[in-house]
Amino acid sequence: RLNRYRDSIGTRAKTDAGDARLLLRYLSREIDELRPWSPPDKAYRQLQTLLRRRATLVQVRVALQQSLAGIPTLKASLQRIVSQLKQTDQLIQKHIRQCLKEAGWEADAKRCQAIEGVGPVTAASLTTLFHRGSFRNSDAFIAFLGLDVRVRESGIKSGKRRLTRQGDPEARRLLYLAAMQAKRQPAWEDFYQRHVARGLAPTQALVALARKLARVAFSLMQKQTDYVPRIPCAET
Repeated sequence: RLNRYRDSIGTRAKTDAGDARLLLRYLSREIDELRPWSPPDKAYRQLQTLLRRRATLVQVRVALQQSLAGIPTLKASLQRIVSQLKQTDQLIQKHIRQCLKEAGWEADAKRCQAIEGVGPVTAASLTTLFHRGSFRNSDAFIAFLGLDVRVRESGIKSGKRRLTRQGDPEARRLLYLAAMQAKRQPAWEDFYQRHVARGLAPTQALVALARKLARVAFSLMQKQTDYVPRIPCAET
């Protein structure tokens, strides 16, 4: 952010003294918009590590299945490896559940998992990220996930809407997969189809649904309420 601020005011030279003056200028003008940073707690670090290790494990398993599936002589060996990887996946998920319980976040994870399409791993990811900081509203949470949309426009030139893609890419991947499951459920099928009818590509409609699922999860955890199954309606 400071580098972009430097560019915006036209500062070219980068020196220690210049950086100090730039930081002072930035703070004097933006102090009201800044919030103190606090290091993540132990539970957050443990859960993020487990979730990322699991993501790597899943990527390896999928890559092996795709690359070796067409070789008959390796079929038995591939099955054994995949079986071992799945067992390791289950072990990681067990540790994730234990960490959630020890952190006192188990109830929030269950609230999230009650949402159509949201599985235990996605629920754990949402819960972990929710407890990372104090979010003012669901928009702040969506921005933290990198699911917010940024529009770049200049004069008469109309810019494209793009995701900022900040934050944890694994959380976005899990939410996208959750949206793929949710769109098949009566509770969310109408939401997905309406966005497609408006001209959005299927991928864009899924991102919109992923964003909606994240907002619902945020509301449940913020208000400490249980999920009430959604009745299809015209609400967007």
